[in-house]
Amino acid sequence: MRGGAAPDNFEANLTMTIQPSPLRHSSFLARFWRGEYTLWLSYWVIGLAFNLATIGAIQGLAFATREQAFNPYAIALTLFVMWGATALILVYQSVGVWRSATYYRKAPDRPVWRRIWSVAAQLSVLVGVVSFGHQLWQSGVRQIDESWRMAFEGDPDIPAFTIRTMRNGTEMEIAGGFKYGLTRAARRAMDGAPNLKVVHLMSNGGRIGEARELARLIADRGLSTYTATVCLSACTVAFIAGRERFLKIGGKLGFHRAAFAGTENSDAMRNLLLDAGIERPFVDRVSAQAASGMWYPTTGELEAAHVVTALVDNRRFAASGLGSERGGDPAPADFARDLRTIGVYQTFEETDPRLFRRLVEEYQRDYGLGQSEGEIQDRLGAMVAPRIRARIAMAADDVLVDYANLMADQYAAIGAKDVRTCFLRVTRGATAEEEALMTPELRAREQALQVRALRSFHPRSPVPQDLLQANYAVVFKQLGERYSQDDLQMFGHPDKVAPAQYATYCRLATAIFRGIAALPPTRAGDVMSTMFTSMNAARPEK
Repeated sequence: MRGGAAPDNFEANLTMTIQPSPLRHSSFLARFWRGEYTLWLSYWVIGLAFNLATIGAIQGLAFATREQAFNPYAIALTLFVMWGATALILVYQSVGVWRSATYYRKAPDRPVWRRIWSVAAQLSVLVGVVSFGHQLWQSGVRQIDESWRMAFEGDPDIPAFTIRTMRNGTEMEIAGGFKYGLTRAARRAMDGAPNLKVVHLMSNGGRIGEARELARLIADRGLSTYTATVCLSACTVAFIAGRERFLKIGGKLGFHRAAFAGTENSDAMRNLLLDAGIERPFVDRVSAQAASGMWYPTTGELEAAHVVTALVDNRRFAASGLGSERGGDPAPADFARDLRTIGVYQTFEETDPRLFRRLVEEYQRDYGLGQSEGEIQDRLGAMVAPRIRARIAMAADDVLVDYANLMADQYAAIGAKDVRTCFLRVTRGATAEEEALMTPELRAREQALQVRALRSFHPRSPVPQDLLQANYAVVFKQLGERYSQDDLQMFGHPDKVAPAQYATYCRLATAIFRGIAALPPTRAGDVMSTMFTSMNAARPEK
């Protein structure tokens, strides 16, 4: 020591005091935690290595989870580990870099620009911590919460699912939410139905992972799929797995991107649809649809993209889909609600509650027996037809005039497509076959007139025969200008009408009802009332 000057190694000793010596006997992890490595090594090498290792581990864990069968417990554990491990590694890495930067800055031999670099490194650490905190709050908490509810609370936000077999085990309905356990239950049900051919799918969606498992089951067994009401979101994944894919006329398929805990994924649906052979333009449209909305393609778009094999009427398969929006077996309230969508049945609920309850019971019975929707409609329609005819016979004149015009329009519409069916409707009454030939507008008009008839009442006495004959004479006199006498006589003898005459017979029937509608309202009402009274007598209530 000279004149109080510091020893030659004073600065070196001071540096070692501020940044502990790397020669201490300690593990690599402990030395990094204490900040004993140089800043460039801590930040650029060790920190980067930790980042890459963390990202790789997370990607590998996520990949391994995706490759496994859908299991919410595994998903929940994966998310817990991913976020928890990331948080721990980030804290460890941040503390190590922060301490190393602090020692680096406090060393007395550091130039200003190196001290600025140490501050920048610490600011980078703070940005990383804040960014992770933001991601954890925006995504991590939501993912952990949703995975917890999915695994340990039974996915309460998704409705329960139901499975039932129909038509001697050849058809099966899967309705309700797509959630964990659905495929396992479906497999057990399918094992007990060796003759199964078609799976009915009615659902608002659910977990795409469970939908993927059900799709594999359907494809492995070579089953066809069918939707009568709606099949949305994840449900469509199972639908496109069908060997043949049927959609009832009026049914809907709805598509959008997959989402989990608020994070959307366009690749999941894209890959599934492409693997199923769906046309790429269609797939691109699905990928563009946000998860918050729903795209309902037209039937033309569905057929063009090979999503749907064929559109079918309501007689092809057993009735299904009631209660599917909430899950669970349909209850009497579901059948009652469905009947109320038809104005005639809703009117019967108001005017004849006892009959309405009987209709609900019959509907539920036939539904459980696996009858088609068309068959059920025929049966319920046959139950109420006599009462409707009786009320039409007692309706006000304006209702009966409108009914005459309606019948003329119906015969004209059916005759334009199939004269034989028109002939059968005129001579034998309505059948399911000819109902399919009528436009929705004509069917809606008929229902509206039936409701008007049920709500109106016009006391009528039997019309004298001579007055009826006088009314018919007016109508047939006008027809005589366009039809021969033989044609007019043919109308009263349908048993003698040859197939070649069906077209003429149909045109004649149309003209007769237009002629009746053209009579003064009271006289037209008398003719139509008598006609419906006679129809009821010929076809009494069963």
